[in-house]
Amino acid sequence: MKNKDVNEIYTLFEEIREIVKAGNSNSAPTQPEILGLSAIDELSGKLDEAIREIRKPVRTEYHHIFSIASSKVFYGMIGLCIMCLILFFIVFYQQKEITTCKDNDLKYRYVQMQGEITPAGVNDLDSIFENRRDSVRMIRKLVKQHEKAVIEKTRRLERARLKELEAEQLRQDVENFKHKK
Repeated sequence: MKNKDVNEIYTLFEEIREIVKAGNSNSAPTQPEILGLSAIDELSGKLDEAIREIRKPVRTEYHHIFSIASSKVFYGMIGLCIMCLILFFIVFYQQKEITTCKDNDLKYRYVQMQGEITPAGVNDLDSIFENRRDSVRMIRKLVKQHEKAVIEKTRRLERARLKELEAEQLRQDVENFKHKK
């Protein structure tokens, strides 16, 4: 449609040029013909109409069809389903790995709490973690209580050490003060 409008405009310009050439060839100082001017007015009217048509926005409509009958959509859906299944199995496997790591961490902390452990104690601990999950909860509570007690004991020892250093500093200040007098 746009190409057609350009061709119409080009044709109108050609007609105007021909009329102007015809008017120039008759360059006698006579009065111009009224018929020639009416033709120019008619052509300029057509030109204005063509320009208005060209300036109108052209609306282009796109139709996107997503149908399961389309092979691209079908293969895309199959691909997404396969990816979801693969990711589900990966997450499931990773969850098992994370649980195993948490259990091993708890076993290590329990052994640290006990101080030492025998091979028979390790086997007993493994059987507790494999078979009796309620006992694992109790072990977790014991370990957390022990860790809190150790942290509190460490804080008290640190405060005592700082107080001792402060007392030693004060003793030195007193001795220095006595020696200066």
